Amino acid sequence: MTEGFVLDRTHGSVGVSSWVEGPVERSVWTGVRLAGRTQSTISTWRCGRCGFLESYANGDPDESDSAKKRMTAAIVMVATAIAVLLALVSALLVNRAH
Repeated sequence: MTEGFVLDRTHGSVGVSSWVEGPVERSVWTGVRLAGRTQSTISTWRCGRCGFLESYANGDPDESDSAKKRMTAAIVMVATAIAVLLALVSALLVNRAH
């Protein structure tokens, strides 16, 4: 058996849960550090007689997560560029006022 955890996505989104390989490492920005970790989609089976649930990480890496990671990185880069630009503009305006 390999240690890992089930990733719980929030903010009103709906999706399939993923299993993430390795121990939980906290992140200030995202809650949990996921960079470079293997993620697998979780499939759950239900017994029609008693309702027992059994879940399996199917072993296939969740490709949608890598696309989300790239999009998140791009958004962070754009937000950083905007913040730097705003800081430069405000510094220019302050200097111009004096």
